[in-house]
Amino acid sequence: MSQRLPLLNREPLTCIYCAKPLKPKLSVMLFNIFWLCMSVSWIIKTHTELNYFWACSVSLLFASTVLPALDLLFPLEEEQY
Repeated sequence: MSQRLPLLNREPLTCIYCAKPLKPKLSVMLFNIFWLCMSVSWIIKTHTELNYFWACSVSLLFASTVLPALDLLFPLEEEQY
């Protein structure tokens, strides 16, 4: 887990065994951002007076700050240039 901490700052990460550049899996990132944004926007929409556009905007802002922490928990793949 300590080797993945650079992901929090969106810094490049290399494998400690083979020195290849790593990044979070795209499919997992997309799934995480989808369910996180939908959940947060639903909670905001039901508990506030904001319309759906503003609820989605706030949820995207929230997800962009929380997503790097979620990336620590899921598998990584080799970065292709």
